[in-house]
Amino acid sequence: MSANSYSIVFFDNSVSRIYKTIDLIKNTYTNVFICNQENEFFEILEKTEFDVIFLNLDIVPNDAVLITKEIKLRNLKSKPFIIVYSDKQDDFAQEIALNSGADSFINFHSKPGVMILFLKNILKRRIKLSTASGKEVVLDDERFLIFNKGEPIQLPRKEFKVFELLYNTPDKFFTKTEIAGLIWLDEEVAKKRTIDVHIYNIRQFFGKRIIQSQKGKGYRINKKVIG
Repeated sequence: MSANSYSIVFFDNSVSRIYKTIDLIKNTYTNVFICNQENEFFEILEKTEFDVIFLNLDIVPNDAVLITKEIKLRNLKSKPFIIVYSDKQDDFAQEIALNSGADSFINFHSKPGVMILFLKNILKRRIKLSTASGKEVVLDDERFLIFNKGEPIQLPRKEFKVFELLYNTPDKFFTKTEIAGLIWLDEEVAKKRTIDVHIYNIRQFFGKRIIQSQKGKGYRINKKVIG
């Protein structure tokens, strides 16, 4: 996909602070939009299928946390990457952003060159998902997302890794000891209820039949149920 095919939007009440960065991005990506009002932002969101949405953490009257939640509720067809940015350096700002459902967080006001590299890496992931869009199931191992028939399901990291292990080797039964060694790097985990709980949680998302269990052999994915 060419750079001209991507659509990117910034929502920032004070865009003058990031003009240098945006000008640099426009040298590579031509479909770059800028909004400084909430109603304008959501109007353009309804008309354009964006690949990436950038939100200033401190936009008003609703901050990036509330805006991100509203974007998620709208269940946009394009499934854009949502990136929150800020000039704040503390971990708490990043934690707030990611807990809102945003896909990533970056501080780039003073380093526009870093922003370009960051954006290119984000769009490489976009290409990866687009290339695999013909499949029933696509795994995004950077965001721990499972796209099942286009619908995203986000799992906690360990549960995603268990699902990924089983899904990528569908003909093999994995014992709890093998799962513990491969995912936790600690076979002692197999002696606890940890893996059973993770399997239970995965089944809550996909149904009980998604993972087969057999005494003495362990667990195996059931691809007849998914993908």
